Amino acid sequence: MQSGSLFDGSSARAHAVQVAAEKDGIRIELDNGRVELAPTRLLRRLSEDQRQVRLIRSDVEGWSLRLDKPLADDLLARLPRDERYGRWIDKVGLAPALIVLAVLTTGVVATGYLAPHWIAPHVPMRWERKFGETVFGDFRGVRCANPRGQQALETLVERVAPGATKGPDGVKVAAVDVPIFNAVALPGGYIVVFKPAITETDSDALAGVIAHEIAHVRRRHVTEALIRELGIGALIRMFAGNLGANAEQMLALSYTRTNETQADGDAIDMLRRAGISPRPTAALFTRFSKIDRSAAGTEWLQSHPLSGKRARAFDTSFDPHARYEPALSDKEQAALANICNGRESKSE
Repeated sequence: MQSGSLFDGSSARAHAVQVAAEKDGIRIELDNGRVELAPTRLLRRLSEDQRQVRLIRSDVEGWSLRLDKPLADDLLARLPRDERYGRWIDKVGLAPALIVLAVLTTGVVATGYLAPHWIAPHVPMRWERKFGETVFGDFRGVRCANPRGQQALETLVERVAPGATKGPDGVKVAAVDVPIFNAVALPGGYIVVFKPAITETDSDALAGVIAHEIAHVRRRHVTEALIRELGIGALIRMFAGNLGANAEQMLALSYTRTNETQADGDAIDMLRRAGISPRPTAALFTRFSKIDRSAAGTEWLQSHPLSGKRARAFDTSFDPHARYEPALSDKEQAALANICNGRESKSE
């Protein structure tokens, strides 16, 4: 049996699964006892790295299966092949294909890292906002709905970035009752903070995390990552409104080292202007930089790779002569800690 995790398209929760080869596909046993058969003809490889293979189903929107490597030979034989080259090369011949691929490779290498950075700022915010609303909707049913807690969370956003929640393109922030430590920026200025990021930190550390996500929003890093990982075609599908977007796909997006450095620098500036000490954020980053990336509950590390150098950037920005104030009052902090005492209904 092969271990992995499955997003079945009906919720944002990952199921732990055991996978085995079947005659014409793979057999998936979920942690709730349900068994699912996935035919090879309906599977497609979405991505692959040294640790995992990611698969999607063509007939189930939002369905995504991650399989941990190494994979058994019989299971590999049931997985779909990587179809990026084979069929096309067979049609045109090897020599012409090599020439065309050489030209394409040169263009990709020259523009692959720069094109998303160039294009992202020119994507109309109304397109991005519409797409973000769709992704944000995937969290309905797990969004925390305590009014005082929500007010405290919005106060924290305003504290680090005054005016950020105002206007038609203002930041929209929400907490979700999901037991993983994470905070993510979504397209269109949406920010989602997972419950442990609130309950396992103080408001000063959370202020740094939220400032970091606001920086990603303002610099259009989310759209840049979307273009880089899903391609220019994603923009067209986004505009048409038929992109099979879901929360799991957005959580899997990652930023470049340059993106992270820019977001850290902006967050440090926001904390300094707000009079909030950067040291709690530095301590949080140091704590996570020491955690094994394969450990459960470290989704923050998957989309926000940490390092001691990044933690030191926050620590060294501490001014011993500055007068720092708590990010929230004791009353606001207590309200924020209880933000998930109520949940939003799926029908709302």
